[in-house]
Amino acid sequence: MDADPPFVPLAGGCRCGQVRFRLETPPIITHCCHCHLCQKTSGAPFRVNLMIETERLSVLDGEPRPFQGANSHKTFRCPACGLSVWSHHPHLGEAIAFVGVGMLDEGERLAPEVHYFTRSKHPWVVLPPGVTAFEALGDPGKAEARARIEAALAKAGAGGAMRAWTRGGAPD
Repeated sequence: MDADPPFVPLAGGCRCGQVRFRLETPPIITHCCHCHLCQKTSGAPFRVNLMIETERLSVLDGEPRPFQGANSHKTFRCPACGLSVWSHHPHLGEAIAFVGVGMLDEGERLAPEVHYFTRSKHPWVVLPPGVTAFEALGDPGKAEARARIEAALAKAGAGGAMRAWTRGGAPD
């Protein structure tokens, strides 16, 4: 039986390099989101995000500044170039950070494990066979992911938020 190789922390940062961060552990899950908000914020037909407990995300350089848009994610941006380096989903609060995989120096190490909001994906986007997909949100069926999300939310006092995340009825 082959053991998984040890996780090598992933670093990333903003466009200008003033803000740098590191993922101290593997992400909870890496997902491809086809919702309209991700399409707008990425300027692309989808955005590949990873989810990680905020306490496992270390700032190495700079000081990202929070920005809260109306009916949107709370984002943390570089004060110099304005790029969003991570965000917090309104259903999950600040216990879980969403980081665009493109922000990482070696983002190619993280392939999407699930696709969300396929109901609004562009028709020419072809999903890879064998990857779980949901028309809206959903539980990807990765037991470790659910346990880590629930533990982070419980620690933050937001235990009921997981139900909102997995019920799949959130607008896109």
